[in-house]
Amino acid sequence: MWIVAVLLLAFFSFIFLWRSIAFIAKNKSSSAIEWPVVGMLPALLWNATTDLHGFITRLVKESGGTFLFKGPCFANLDIVVTSDPMNVHHVFSKNFANYGKGEDFRAIFEEFLGGGIVNSDGESWKIQRKRIHSFLSKDGFKNYVMATLHQKMEGTLFRVLDDVSSSTGVRGEVDMQDVVSRFMFDYVCLWVLGFDPGYLCVDGRSKTFSCGKAFEEIEEGIIYRHIVPKGVWEFQKRFEIGSEKKISLSTKVLDEFLYNAVKIKKQEMVHKEEQRQHHDILTQWLLADHQSTDKFLRDIALTLISAGRDTLSSTLSLLLWLVATHPDVEEKIFGEIERVMIVMTRSARGTSRFLICKDDLHELVYLHAAIYETLRLYPPLPFEHRCATEADVLPSGHKVHKGMRMLFSMYSMGRMEETWGKDCMDFKPERWISDEGNIIHVPSQKFMTFLTGPRTCLGKAMSFMLLKFMVSSILWNYKFEMVEGHVVKPTPSMVLSMKDGLKMRVSKRKV
Repeated sequence: MWIVAVLLLAFFSFIFLWRSIAFIAKNKSSSAIEWPVVGMLPALLWNATTDLHGFITRLVKESGGTFLFKGPCFANLDIVVTSDPMNVHHVFSKNFANYGKGEDFRAIFEEFLGGGIVNSDGESWKIQRKRIHSFLSKDGFKNYVMATLHQKMEGTLFRVLDDVSSSTGVRGEVDMQDVVSRFMFDYVCLWVLGFDPGYLCVDGRSKTFSCGKAFEEIEEGIIYRHIVPKGVWEFQKRFEIGSEKKISLSTKVLDEFLYNAVKIKKQEMVHKEEQRQHHDILTQWLLADHQSTDKFLRDIALTLISAGRDTLSSTLSLLLWLVATHPDVEEKIFGEIERVMIVMTRSARGTSRFLICKDDLHELVYLHAAIYETLRLYPPLPFEHRCATEADVLPSGHKVHKGMRMLFSMYSMGRMEETWGKDCMDFKPERWISDEGNIIHVPSQKFMTFLTGPRTCLGKAMSFMLLKFMVSSILWNYKFEMVEGHVVKPTPSMVLSMKDGLKMRVSKRKV
């Protein structure tokens, strides 16, 4: 009997090998070979650990902007991957009602984001969006955000950079991605929760960045959930195996931190009067709806902290890297900042150490363009996910079945020659500036870093204000150089960051 079994195994192995060779020969020019039974999953798994974003970009380019990823025949893993602006406009605007987050998306993010706005559809999404918009648009909140940023930069960030710049040898080197990530987490917690957890400290006394590590573990684990069949990661989750164990442990770290913050905030609300003087979002939410459960408040807080901390720290870190590796861009940015600073100094509004006034940020047109260019090439959130409620046909001609998932690659969109020209891979802020010296408007379906349609990011204007303030103030006071031999490469994660950090030398500018 065992002889028959061995012969059958050998026969089917031969058939599988023969079919595989046929597929390789047929698809030798393609980046993703569709294998028998398992589809294109092997290519995806292989590239997920090496160059996930580049792999998806190659697939999209080879397919003219839209690609049908074929998953294993035993799993519902067929996905339409696109960077076609017409498809983007169709899904996010023209036929918006037919495309939501979907059950698979909610399952993937459930224990992380819960019922927060990013993970919601329908009425819950509408209520949260309306309320968050009202908070962000208040002058009191905007002033609070800028005041706390000014204090954090002078009180913590500059003191850390001063300490690094005064050191020599290896001690004069620093991982700026880690510094920026810690700083941004502390700062975003201030305007979301109303307190500073103090993860970035001066004189090298920074405590273990447990929450930052938790975010990273979860975001990398979630990418894995997008890649493998649902049953695989659910099995791993049940028995806490591999990345699912990391997600479970990291979620507990964040839960402990956030539930404690909610508890403290509720106690403050009971014992303090005139709470309207407190402008953090958690306070404002409790004033607007004191019936919210601790779980819902945790979900709201985590969503906003993740959105603020991840997007701002990713963009700021990547911009510092791009500026340090493009001296011509650095010279133009610094020259623009210098012109603004000279006017400020003549008006007796500051010194060489002064942070640029919020009212003067609109003068920094080239810096604005450099931020846009950074976001084009390195969007902090490189993917967006949607699911079809009903069957549909995309403008590209691709059929989308009911319940089928769609993946929009913002990383790939910034690398399309059809949209940006043959120099699309170059870091070139000038492409955003008109002959009259104004920022050129690019339709959001072509540049969807802040999404497009009804789900357009509520924090776009504030993000640019904060980034211009931080970048101009940092570059006015410090110069950054890459540590020799350090290689920057992106992580395979839901948030774009540098796999081995950003090793830099920092020195004070002599202005």
